[in-house]
Amino acid sequence: MSIVWFDRLPLGVIGVALVAGFFIAAELGYLAYRRFGRGGDATETGDEGQVLSTALLLLALLLGFTFSMALGRYDERRNQVVAEANDIGTAWLRAGLAGNPAGAALQETLRRYAHGRIGRFEASADPAAYARSKAEGAALRQRIWQLTGAAVAPVATTAQAASLVSAVNAVLDRATIRETAIEARVPERVLDLLIGYAAVSAFLLGYVLGAYGSHHRVATLLLFTLLAMTITLILDLDRPQAGGIRVSQQAMIDLVADLDRQPGTTKP
Repeated sequence: MSIVWFDRLPLGVIGVALVAGFFIAAELGYLAYRRFGRGGDATETGDEGQVLSTALLLLALLLGFTFSMALGRYDERRNQVVAEANDIGTAWLRAGLAGNPAGAALQETLRRYAHGRIGRFEASADPAAYARSKAEGAALRQRIWQLTGAAVAPVATTAQAASLVSAVNAVLDRATIRETAIEARVPERVLDLLIGYAAVSAFLLGYVLGAYGSHHRVATLLLFTLLAMTITLILDLDRPQAGGIRVSQQAMIDLVADLDRQPGTTKP
């Protein structure tokens, strides 16, 4: 099974499908026991309950591991927004110290670049818009580097030039790091294993309930609903370009607002 098709479905649909799948798996487990079960004594029933407890424990560990991985990637994306805003702001200030037309042009290009970083994230749910914005960002970064060379040319051997080049390098490097963080996903095999293991655990639950002779459909439905909600939350965290849980862009928005207020700038 591959989870790629999950990206094309709303999370609500995925959640309902998971609940239905787990419920069907439990019913199949119940029927399997009624058809093939031994119908043994209480000791045998207790042994089957221990197998189920072990399976549910392993499922809980796998859920925790996957959730931690998805949440860690979310935190990384959030930290990169703040770090990129700081890098662009620092480069903009140092470009102003160049004291020549190239430095002023570099400041303006950095301001436009900051605007684009916000627009890129807002357009990321559309693959075509995301690709266009990514190409525009790459072109602006090339222009930034060209203007940096022109700005430091008159003072190429000074500490001021080294400081500006270092700040611009940080902006260029941060772009690659942030793009990697946006496009990073929880490995497909991990999600495949999680969903498959949850289905097997649901089957075992139905099998054990068959040994006790009762479906407990309401209780199992509530359990499967909670399980599906947890899995859909993981999938939402793992959808930085289309999910409902979005990383705040406030740090970049504040930077852009501050740069737009500077004298001699015009809004794009």
